[in-house]
Amino acid sequence: MKKVLTIVFDGFGIKENEYGNAIKEANMHYFNKFMNENPHTLLYASEEQIGLLPGQMGTSEVGHMTIGAGRIIKSSVDSINGFFDSEKKENEAFVKLLEDKDKKAHIMGLCSDGNVHSNFESFIKMYHLLIENGFKKIYFHLITDGRDTKINVSYNFIKQIQSEIQNNNIGHIATISGRYYAMDRDQNFDRTKLYYDLITSGYGNKAKDVKSAIDFSYMNNITDEFIKPVLLDENGLIADGDILIWLNYRKDRAIQILGALANPKFNIFNRNKYNNLNIYSFFEIDKNIKTEVFIPNKPLDKSLGIYFSELGIKQARIAESEKYPHVTYFFDGGYDGKIDNCDKFHIPSPSVPTYDLKPEMSALEVTKKIIDCMEEGYDFIFANYANPDMVGHTGSFDATVKACMTLDVCLGELIEAAEKNFYRIVLISDHGNADTMLNEDGSICTTHSLERVPFIINDQNIKLKEGGNLSNVAPTLLDYMDISIPIQMESESLLIKKE
Repeated sequence: MKKVLTIVFDGFGIKENEYGNAIKEANMHYFNKFMNENPHTLLYASEEQIGLLPGQMGTSEVGHMTIGAGRIIKSSVDSINGFFDSEKKENEAFVKLLEDKDKKAHIMGLCSDGNVHSNFESFIKMYHLLIENGFKKIYFHLITDGRDTKINVSYNFIKQIQSEIQNNNIGHIATISGRYYAMDRDQNFDRTKLYYDLITSGYGNKAKDVKSAIDFSYMNNITDEFIKPVLLDENGLIADGDILIWLNYRKDRAIQILGALANPKFNIFNRNKYNNLNIYSFFEIDKNIKTEVFIPNKPLDKSLGIYFSELGIKQARIAESEKYPHVTYFFDGGYDGKIDNCDKFHIPSPSVPTYDLKPEMSALEVTKKIIDCMEEGYDFIFANYANPDMVGHTGSFDATVKACMTLDVCLGELIEAAEKNFYRIVLISDHGNADTMLNEDGSICTTHSLERVPFIINDQNIKLKEGGNLSNVAPTLLDYMDISIPIQMESESLLIKKE
């Protein structure tokens, strides 16, 4: 059996146009040589080709899950729309929610159309669902984006919610906050505490209306992602006995703030004691955070990593903090437990306010761990480099160029080590980002892109078919390693073996 190192360059699309293209600007010698001299193809990583909406950019979560699944998976947005469209009399969480319709209901989530963490329509649908079922005290806690959207468009979404409130004469916008504070996932609990203190105790900035609060931030060169928490309505503070409905469907950026609200083991900072705060979410967040779940989690059967484990294939997973859940939980189809024959290596991400200040991030440490694992002889190594995505999200073109240059140096080291240790290298990406750092109007682009991504195998004895998508990766890897493909993997192998 061939030993395989699979590398994910996160946020690394392939685009010929050099305009705003940090990857092209980086002039990546080792990557360009590796791609030009080895069998390769470009994979679709966005939109309908991987089960997303038309025009919807791929994400690291959907990307890694699809890579591991070997099939097109139902998107979170589809599942949520199914919940809203369904008959809810048998939905236990919703039935329980209706028992508390006389209480204050808080709707909280990322208010944007980025469709990475949330879906904007969920705010409108949940609001109407509550009204239709007799809720009168509804408060919105709106988290502004500026990362998966343009950097200054938050009011476009908020004013739609204001319009709904005015038309129905029910509800208030209680707080706003940039996702930098409300959705931190990197243990920066000083940010989480600022948001927590505002929504629970009213400590922090105050404003009379949301538009003036946003305009004030813009006047001070603070874009949507970084808007400091602002209290708009003191009656909307979260109190014991209230209901909180969390609308984000991704769990990684929910754990810190919901943990502060509802994890009995939380001890990072002092907090209010809630004995009866009922939290609802579309999907399970964390085993230590009790939420009533509208859509129970069902891990995928026979994802690639789980299948390898069943076959006794020794594997290693390697990533720094920002992408560690992606090479574990998401790659494993939503399974969060221990896996036999699988060692997981978590490399801490650097502690900096934004990654343009340290574009190399922890790539050198990730590279060292990959080489260590090759020397130990793992059968399959799956590793992620976060730099193009995380630095790309800052909008800094120069820093993203440096991030890509760092990866190129790392790739050169990996190619040399792989030859010494008899590994084949497979290089893929999960979605675009660093390839598109400027919008057509010249403004900064911080979002992902719709570009296709590379799929390269350094073996001259094969070819790869064109026209594939991320779901073809797992079947192709199994085919290449001469391992039977389970029937659950519905997508085909792209491998063409030379006669």
